[in-house]
Amino acid sequence: MPKKNNKWPKYVREVNGRIVWRPRITAEDRTVVDVDSHGFLKPPVRLGSTKDSEARILAAYLAAKASLTARTGADKHTLKWIVGQYLNSSQFRALASTTHHRTKSLVKVLEHPIAANGKDITFGDLPILSITKPMVRRLADKRLANMIDDGLKGTSTINQEISLLHSATRWAIEHIDNLGITDSPFKVKKFKVDENERYVTDEEYDIQYKIAAELSEYLPFFFELTYLIASRGIETLDLRTSHIDPDPINGGIYVARRKGSKNNFIEWSDRLYKAYQAAVSMLEKHKANGRDVPLIISSTGHKLSMSGLRTAMHRLKEKMEERELTNIFWSLHLLKSKGVSDAESDHIAGHKTERMRNKYKTKIERHKAAR
Repeated sequence: MPKKNNKWPKYVREVNGRIVWRPRITAEDRTVVDVDSHGFLKPPVRLGSTKDSEARILAAYLAAKASLTARTGADKHTLKWIVGQYLNSSQFRALASTTHHRTKSLVKVLEHPIAANGKDITFGDLPILSITKPMVRRLADKRLANMIDDGLKGTSTINQEISLLHSATRWAIEHIDNLGITDSPFKVKKFKVDENERYVTDEEYDIQYKIAAELSEYLPFFFELTYLIASRGIETLDLRTSHIDPDPINGGIYVARRKGSKNNFIEWSDRLYKAYQAAVSMLEKHKANGRDVPLIISSTGHKLSMSGLRTAMHRLKEKMEERELTNIFWSLHLLKSKGVSDAESDHIAGHKTERMRNKYKTKIERHKAAR
C-alpha cells in the first residue's frame, strides 16, 4: 500500500521504493488525460526513488505538475479556440474572399464527434497538446470513409480541412505564448486527388494570375495563351512568331499539337490578341523579335525551357503557400482543362476521340429540369 509522507506535496506517495505523483484529475480534464476508475492519473508519474534527495524529488514534482497544467489547465488552447483566433487574425483576413467563403464549410471538421475517456466530445474540444499525428491520420481516414458512404469523393475536401488546421496551428505557434508545441500535428500526408476532376474557376484563375505577375514578366501572358488556346504547357513553349497570323481581324495562332492531337488554328479573340501582343512586347524589349523565333522567352531573352517553366511554377506555388492559398493553386494541366471546358467547341485542343475530349471537360454541365 502506498505510504504517505507529510513532507511531500499532495498526491505524492512512496510505492515500492519509488516516489510517485498520482493526482486526481477534474472531470472536465479527463477528456485529455488517462485516468483510472476513480479519476486518478494513470499511470502515475515517477519522480524518483527513496534514495534521491528531497530537492531532486521536489524539482521533478514541479516539472510534472507544470507539464500536466500545460495539458489540462489551458482551456483556451483547445483546437477550436486556436482556429477561432486564427480566423480573427490579420493574416487570415488578408486572404482572398474565396478562401473566407470556403473556410465556413471547412471548419465543420471541428465538430467531428470523438470519445475521450468514455466522454463524448468534439475534435475541436481537444487541447492542442493532446493532438498527435496518428490521431490526425485516423480523423482524416474516418471523415473520408464517412464522405464515401455518403456517395462523395471526399479526398479534396478532407485535404482542405487538414490544411486549414495546419495553417491555424502554424500561425498559433508563431503568435501565441506558452502553446506547448513547436511543430504542427497536422503536417500529415494528404490524400491523392485526381486532378482531372477539378475545374479551375475564373476567380481561382485570377488569384493565381495576379500573384504570378508579381514574380514573373512572362507567366501572365503564358497563362493567357495556354488557357485561351487550350494547349499543353510544352505546346505553348513550341509557339513561334512564324505560327502567328497577326491580322487582328482574320488572323490567329497556328498550334502544333502533341501526343497525337490534331494541329489546328485558333482565331483571335480580343483577349488572345492582347496576350500575343504582351509576348511580342517582351521580345522587342529584349531585342529578340524576328520572323521565326520562339514567341515565349525568359527574362534572359532566350527561349523559355520546360525546366525553366517548372522552376517558375514551383516558385509561384511556394508564394501561394506562404499566403495560405495552397488549395487554389492550379497546374498547367488544369489550365488546359479549363480552356477545353470554357471553349464553345470541345474540339479546340485537337483531341481526336470523344474519350479524350470528355477527359478534359471538367466544368459541371448545367441543364434544365425534365419538366
